Amino acid sequence: MDGLDPRLLTTLLAVVRHGSMSGAAAALGYVPSAVSQHIARLERQVGVELLSRRPGGGVTPTAACRTLADQATHVLAALADFRRTADDIAQAGAPELRIGVYATAAGRLLPTALAALREAHPPLALHVTETEPLHGLRALRTGEIDLLLAYRYLQEDPPTADDDLRVRSLGHEPLWLMTAQGNGPAAFGECLDADWAAGHPGTPDRRLLRRWAHRTGVNPAVRYETDDYHTALALIAQGLAVGFVPASVAGGWHDPAQPLTRIGGVPTADHPQREVLAVTRPRSLHPVADDLTGLLSNAVALLREPSKAGGPHGVRSAGGPTYSPARNFTMGV
Repeated sequence: MDGLDPRLLTTLLAVVRHGSMSGAAAALGYVPSAVSQHIARLERQVGVELLSRRPGGGVTPTAACRTLADQATHVLAALADFRRTADDIAQAGAPELRIGVYATAAGRLLPTALAALREAHPPLALHVTETEPLHGLRALRTGEIDLLLAYRYLQEDPPTADDDLRVRSLGHEPLWLMTAQGNGPAAFGECLDADWAAGHPGTPDRRLLRRWAHRTGVNPAVRYETDDYHTALALIAQGLAVGFVPASVAGGWHDPAQPLTRIGGVPTADHPQREVLAVTRPRSLHPVADDLTGLLSNAVALLREPSKAGGPHGVRSAGGPTYSPARNFTMGV
C-alpha cells in the first residue's frame, strides 16, 4: 500500500473515539461528508471494511478497524517525533510545545509556570489544550500533544509508565477536608456525624476515600455523590455536607458570601492526596519540556502550603487535635 495520507489515520481515530462521522467532523473541523470520504478512501487503500454503519449515523469499528487503529496510534506518534527531530535539526523557527492539561491545573498550576518558561525561552511557541487525563493519553500517543499534565489518586491507576509512556511525578497535592464556615462542623470529630460529598462508587477519588477510611477506622456517610468538585464545594458551602477536595480546587473558591473552612486534626496516616504527573513519549525529547516540569514541580509544592494555595478570599483553617478513633467502624463508603 503506497502513498498513505496520515490525515486518513487521524480521521479514523477520531471516528473511533467519537463513535460517529458527525462527532469526528466536529472535533476535526471538517464537514461530515469529508470524514466519510476519508474513511471510504482508507477502506479502498487497505481493502477491508473498517466501519459498520448503524441507523442514525452511528458507526461500529470492525475487528480490522480496531487492529489498524492501534497501529495508527503508533504511526502518528512516530511521525510527530520525526517532524520534531527534523525541525530541531533544521532549526526551523521557534520551538513549539503542545501541552494537554486537566482543568484545575490549567487555571491554578500552569499559568505561572508558563510565564516563567516564556521569560526563559522568548521564542517559544505554546499550544495548550484542556483535557482530562484519559483523553489526554490518547492525544499524547498519537502525537497531538507533546506533554500531558495529569493526576492519579492511586498508584495502580493510569497513567503508568510502559513502553510508550514516560511518567514523571511532580509531587503530591493534598486533599483538604472542607466544611462551611460558621454553618458546618468545626472540628474533625464533628465531621463523623455529618453527611459527606464524594465521587461515585468505583471512581478513583471514592476508592481513595474508602482506603483512607479503612486505615483510620472512620465511617463517612456519603449522601451526595458527584464527580464534579465544584458541585461538591457548592453543597459543602451550603452546610449540606463535608468532603475531601484537592487543595487547588478548594483554593479557587471565590464566593465571600459562602466562605469555606479547612478542617484540621484529620488523621495523618496516609492523608488523602493525589499525585500530579508529567507524561511524555519516551522518544519525544522537547528542548524545554524538562524546564517546564521543574517549574510545575515548584507549583505543586506550593499547594501543600494553605496560605499560598488559597484564592483571593482565602480558605480558613479550623484547628483541632488529631483524631484517634477508639475503635474501627464498619466500612460504608
